[in-house]
Amino acid sequence: MGVGQGSARPPRLVKVAYAPSRATGHVALVGKGITFDSGGISIKPAAGMEAMKSDMAGAAAVLHTVVAAAQLGLPVAVTGWLCLAENMPSGTAQRPSDVITIRGGKTVEVLNTDAEGRLVMADGLVAAVEEKPDLVVD
Repeated sequence: MGVGQGSARPPRLVKVAYAPSRATGHVALVGKGITFDSGGISIKPAAGMEAMKSDMAGAAAVLHTVVAAAQLGLPVAVTGWLCLAENMPSGTAQRPSDVITIRGGKTVEVLNTDAEGRLVMADGLVAAVEEKPDLVVD
């Protein structure tokens, strides 16, 4: 999760799961959780920057969906993958032209550090597919 390289807070790929004993299927959910998105080295304009703490809504929705499935006692296993990172500029941040290796071994060239969502989601999607669920939703 190279997106979080510029942050003092390391990125995390968090797995939350609900698995009833007689599950009729397995759904994997993957949510983007950019806790603050400055754009990294490809920094965003100052206008509207204060709203960039909302870039974690996908991960929040995934977390609460897993909790709701458990509270409702649904007969399906639900695994949530929360792709969490803070996209900040610093001397350790990823740069345009960097090549990073995502989970599973694929390499990706970073052209714009403000296109971070697809990078964190890639790690979560690979992790979700590794468990061979019946359905993956991102």
